[in-house]
Amino acid sequence: MIRFIHTADVHLDAPLTNLSSIYEIRQEDFRRTMRRIRDVAINNQVDFWLIAGDLLEYHGGTRATALFLRELFDSIAPIPIFISPGNHDPWQESSFYQTMEWPGHVHIFTDEWGVYEYPEKSCVLYGWGFPQAHVTTSPLDSFPGTLPDYRYHIMVIHGSVITGEHNEHSVYAPMTIGGLADTGVNYVALGHIHKPMQFLHPQTQQVFAVYPGSPEGLSMKENGERYAILGTISGNGDVTVEPISVQSRISRKLTISLKGLETIDAIVERVEQELSHVNKEELLYVTFEGERASYLQVPVEIIKSRCKEYFFIQFTDQTYPDIDEQQVKEKGGVLGKWLEKLDDLEQAATNEREKAVIQLAKREALQQIGSVFR
Repeated sequence: MIRFIHTADVHLDAPLTNLSSIYEIRQEDFRRTMRRIRDVAINNQVDFWLIAGDLLEYHGGTRATALFLRELFDSIAPIPIFISPGNHDPWQESSFYQTMEWPGHVHIFTDEWGVYEYPEKSCVLYGWGFPQAHVTTSPLDSFPGTLPDYRYHIMVIHGSVITGEHNEHSVYAPMTIGGLADTGVNYVALGHIHKPMQFLHPQTQQVFAVYPGSPEGLSMKENGERYAILGTISGNGDVTVEPISVQSRISRKLTISLKGLETIDAIVERVEQELSHVNKEELLYVTFEGERASYLQVPVEIIKSRCKEYFFIQFTDQTYPDIDEQQVKEKGGVLGKWLEKLDDLEQAATNEREKAVIQLAKREALQQIGSVFR
């Protein structure tokens, strides 16, 4: 049996949108998450630690963070570590992968397929890394093939599995499930897509390729628990994967309806009540929604003043005033024609994205109309 820990897309030292005031604390969160993954590896006595790219930012990554990684990797020796450089940490002359000396048990793949044999485990590791930020050809085109006389075969690679089911990231180093299956490996440790995804082998219908997702959320989109993969390959080649929650701090989305509230005090009380159920140490992204009295604006600044004990909290107002749209249209004039035009555009929308943009514009229009009547 082979046991491994698999992570990807940590993005150490990456810029974090709208988090400049807590940037240093968040970077320590990311380092703490890497320590958590290290601890999972040690506690489960894994054979390998697989890191499928975008570990340390090429642009903006610091030597201090590179030294942190080197010390972290030293602490897990002699467990072999395999890194497949991605589009954010390519294998280039000026990268820390090349300018720093790494421990002997740390193996960093290049744009020439690397093959590492472990006869005592009857296992071979295969990997490939980005030579620059943009790679549009498939690395599988040059895959050397699996070695004979070994029981276990593991691939570590950063890139896009083309399925038509996601558009989270640009398509780099494209691969297909069929192409990965044709390599004959037991498990593919993937990186690039920040949303956890598992793929079944076309023949065996068992999990054989996995995106673990980012282990620490980098933005509001990456909310909830984040994972590393603890995997095993049995003696007959069956793969079992267990997502292990490793994040240091959760990003959480919260929606609060302000419908039916008629005073500022009522709004503030509702918000405080809803926030009383959440962890103040999380990153909170709060959206206000629902119909509100046209004479009221959401008192965001007052609410912020009541939330100073929260680690991070961001508010978005998507409420709309309780205006009789039909009455405004019947009155005509600029405001009525404005709403009618938006209705026409919404009906003519050819896809859900267009429709969502029109609906957002309509909410903004109602906000403006509400300010006229206030």
